[in-house]
Amino acid sequence: MTNLISNRTGRRFGTLLDPARLLEDLMTWQPAGSEVVWSAMSAPMIVEHSDDGVTITVDMPGVDAVDIDLTVESGVLAIAGKRGERTYNFNVTLDERIDPNTIEAKLDKGVLAVHAQKRPEAKPRKIMVNGGTQKTLDVSEPK
Repeated sequence: MTNLISNRTGRRFGTLLDPARLLEDLMTWQPAGSEVVWSAMSAPMIVEHSDDGVTITVDMPGVDAVDIDLTVESGVLAIAGKRGERTYNFNVTLDERIDPNTIEAKLDKGVLAVHAQKRPEAKPRKIMVNGGTQKTLDVSEPK
C-alpha cells in the first residue's frame, strides 16, 4: 500500500486503498500543539463573557439537579453530572477577575446555566473628568 502524507506526530493519515481510514483521520485531525479535536457536532458547553461576569451553558440532557455536582478549587470550576451510565465532566478555569462566591446555577430542560459575577474592582466603570473652569459659548449675534 502507498501511504499518504504523514502529519507532524508521525501518524499516517491513511492509505490510497483505505478511504474509511482516511476519512476517520481527517475527521479527528488535531492541529499541532492544540487540545481541540474537530467535530461536526456542536460543543456541549458555551462560555459567554459580559461586563458583569461570565455565563457557562452546558447541555446535560436527562440529568436531574440532584445528580449535578459543582465545585470550585484553585480557580477551576468542575461540573459533573450523571444519568444512568452516562457521565458528564467539564472543567472551566475561571479568570482571577471572577468572584467564586457569586456562582449561581440553574438547570432547565437539560441545560445547566452557571453564572458568576466579576469582582467589583474588575467591572468597568465610568470615570468623571473634572475641569478647571466651565466655559460657555456666546451664541448671540455679533455687534
